[in-house]
Amino acid sequence: MRCGPIIQVQISYRSNAIYAYMNLKRLEHLVAVAEEGSLAAAARRVHLSQPALTRSIQTLEEEAGAVLFDRGTRGVTLTAVGRMVTERARRILFETHCLTRDLTLVRQHEIGSVQIGLGAFPAAMLLPEVLCLLHREWPGLQIATEVSDPRALLDALRAERLDFVVIEQSTVPTLAELEVQRLPEESAGLFVRQGHPLARRPVLLPALREAALVSVVFPPETHERLRKVLRCKPGEALPFQVESNDFRALTYLAKHTDAVLLAPARAVRDETAAGSLVPLDVPGLPAMTMQFAVVRLAQRTLSPAAGRAVAAIEAVA
Repeated sequence: MRCGPIIQVQISYRSNAIYAYMNLKRLEHLVAVAEEGSLAAAARRVHLSQPALTRSIQTLEEEAGAVLFDRGTRGVTLTAVGRMVTERARRILFETHCLTRDLTLVRQHEIGSVQIGLGAFPAAMLLPEVLCLLHREWPGLQIATEVSDPRALLDALRAERLDFVVIEQSTVPTLAELEVQRLPEESAGLFVRQGHPLARRPVLLPALREAALVSVVFPPETHERLRKVLRCKPGEALPFQVESNDFRALTYLAKHTDAVLLAPARAVRDETAAGSLVPLDVPGLPAMTMQFAVVRLAQRTLSPAAGRAVAAIEAVA
């Protein structure tokens, strides 16, 4: 019976093929004998009887098709072939041990990498806390993020450049290839700077439609939904002055100009707490909510690192 993993090495020369099956345990025995200089000392090191170790070395020599040791009264010495095989054996064993360690660490989420795609709103709401949580709990995790519009993120997901994406649920097409996991709904609203002319009194919808709105880049279906919320007339365009996926720039713009920012309340939580942005009072405006979702390819098992990132997003959301 063979013990331990098997490495199959195929060597081709013209029309002939030689197959050598080298057992990792026997490679360990080879290195032990080479380093100890005697079969007796090596047997103690690898916890085998000397006859069992001798049989292991003989089997390895048969598989290699060459004598690896010269036996003498003072011990054993490596032949030229034995030195070459031993050097390679050390490399193989080193890489094997490294692989075993790395796989263990990946399972424990201590190393590994994850590529996350986020829409501008989820990035503003969730990403800072998610990154802090992952860095605190798994400091060895390598994280790459991409913030873009939903269509670009879905294209990157299908191309398997991203492990998963977090986008508005309404922008996700109904396809069997996609697995959608909804996050809790987020309340949204309109926000302006402290002292903004519209902040002094309730705002009527006609006045709001004349304001300079700013927000992220919305897909057509979201534009249409906003048109209904704001009760736009047929053919009337939404009054967006600026659309950008740089949410930090949008909040800066709203704090320093008369622009009206449309955003989830959580995305501007710090600004509203500090008083630099205040929500508009718009009588008759339906309550606005946004539903975001984690989207990944169906039938694809998430890596441990990606699974941990999804769990962090769920915890923060």
